[in-house]
Amino acid sequence: MKLLEAVKSKKIAGTFLASALVIGSLGTISAFAANGSDAIPKNTVMTASAPTDASAAASDKAEGTIEYGKAVYSRTDGSQNFTLEHWYNPQTKDYRTDVIDYSADHRFLGYRSTYYLNGRSEMVVIQRDQNGNPVSGKMLKRTDDPKPFEPLDQKNLDFSAVKENYEASYWTSVGTEQTPDGKTVNKIMDSYQSYIDDNTQANMQYIVYLDPKSGFPVKEELYEDSSGTFKLFSTDTDEYQYVSDDGSIFNIGGITLTPVKSSAELIAKK
Repeated sequence: MKLLEAVKSKKIAGTFLASALVIGSLGTISAFAANGSDAIPKNTVMTASAPTDASAAASDKAEGTIEYGKAVYSRTDGSQNFTLEHWYNPQTKDYRTDVIDYSADHRFLGYRSTYYLNGRSEMVVIQRDQNGNPVSGKMLKRTDDPKPFEPLDQKNLDFSAVKENYEASYWTSVGTEQTPDGKTVNKIMDSYQSYIDDNTQANMQYIVYLDPKSGFPVKEELYEDSSGTFKLFSTDTDEYQYVSDDGSIFNIGGITLTPVKSSAELIAKK
């Protein structure tokens, strides 16, 4: 998806819906950009432990065919902190996103898994405890409410889309930078305006540091200027790798799923 086109007109403050987490493979911010009325936490610091050359990529893919990503996100003001993991099977199109929320002082707040299964005809949301054990679960069929399925229908979830996202024409090259481990990465930026709360509009600078060999982001940063000075808004560290499925990734067994008829029921906490 075109990340910045999706977020420029949105508010950064607020909460997010389970249906907004379907595009996790395009990066944390784009996961939140999938739903037009929800929060879009935008400044990120992404560190990608992705293949660094063609031979490494081939080797990693040989070890597994499931595309896996992980992001650890936090706002500078401490108001939002979460870990997001996502798994995508390019053959079956099954997709899973896990989100674990934490408080500013790193206390556990919630853990939910969202699945799109069986040809994306079913959507499952499972609430988990802090150890990952399922507590409750709900299932929605596309035939009852197609709306939360539509973002996946329109987007490319492959790793290739992550790289393509950073090749769009709105990015401006702003040089290179060295990472703490000595790697040289390319630095790109996009500038725009957005609301950081209900009434405050700010100038935004979204900066991405790309590994020139893998094409994945190594770091991303979002800065907001609502008072005459640009300030860091949030940070995010990421991983991208291929993994093998031992049968547990897309398995929704172990808990009774409650059928629901709408996305509103699906994401309700009770």
